[in-house]
Amino acid sequence: MRRRVLVMVAVILAAVVLFAAAGLTWAHLAIRRERGSLPNRMVVTLAPAGVREHPVRLTMINTASQPMPRAAVLDPARDPQPNAPYVMSHPSFVLEWQDGRILLIDAGMTREGAVAFGRLLEYLGGAQPIQPLTSVAERLGEARARVHGVIFTHLHTDHVGGFSELCAGLDHPIRVFMTEAQAERPNFTTRPGLTMVQQAPCAQIETLQIGSTLHRVPGFEGVFVAAAGGHTPGSQMVFTTIPGADRTTGYAFAGDIANNADGLLHNVPKPFLYSVLMVPEDWERLDELRRYLRDLHTGNNFALVVSHDQLALERLGIPAW
Repeated sequence: MRRRVLVMVAVILAAVVLFAAAGLTWAHLAIRRERGSLPNRMVVTLAPAGVREHPVRLTMINTASQPMPRAAVLDPARDPQPNAPYVMSHPSFVLEWQDGRILLIDAGMTREGAVAFGRLLEYLGGAQPIQPLTSVAERLGEARARVHGVIFTHLHTDHVGGFSELCAGLDHPIRVFMTEAQAERPNFTTRPGLTMVQQAPCAQIETLQIGSTLHRVPGFEGVFVAAAGGHTPGSQMVFTTIPGADRTTGYAFAGDIANNADGLLHNVPKPFLYSVLMVPEDWERLDELRRYLRDLHTGNNFALVVSHDQLALERLGIPAW
């Protein structure tokens, strides 16, 4: 009897392993199909020139902070500063227009969501305890009524988690702009986030024009989206420019193409096991994206906005909301 039970347990464990391996294999094959052409860097640079109105202000709401080893987000063999500090942030970026309209890039997490997410990173990445700071809805307060659009760099729950709370009690829809890949081709890591968005009472999902490498965002002039892939099938890069007193600054919102700014500036990949097991990524596409963004930075003077690098965001000088 005991032997029969052990055999049954072994069969069940083998089935679970095979099922997980099949799921990972499918996810890796699926993301490798998301390798569309990237917009010419000069097109990205010149696109704002024909725009009548640009966003006039960029601020940030960081919903949680969590110090952790750089080796959790960068290949330690290629990290140029392995002993430098690293703090993972979970921000939402707030773009405002002259008439008061707000477009958010990502929605961060709620306090409760941050606690749960932080425990996972403590266990898997050697992180320190997370510090929940706020939620987008809490920090915006009455200004929630001015939010009319959202773009998610991708649909992982640490970027989407604050959206439902933002929706609660609003008397108008929020337009959610997605490329075809983000709207229609989730994988097991992004399907929960897509479900969150679809079930949010205020969400009005709009698929951006198919067949273009650089998408204008209707109703929010001066903001452009490009399908990225690499990290998730529906990963998106967002580009905009903000006029300043001395000069206009271009911003490229990279989402999780890299989790540390040095990943882009020095073309350092994420740890191998992360990209294989935790989040099935397309290594070749990510290499292409890192080099693309680095060239946009060095050759076209775009500021690179890496969502999860709090210290790099502070160096950029994006003010808090």
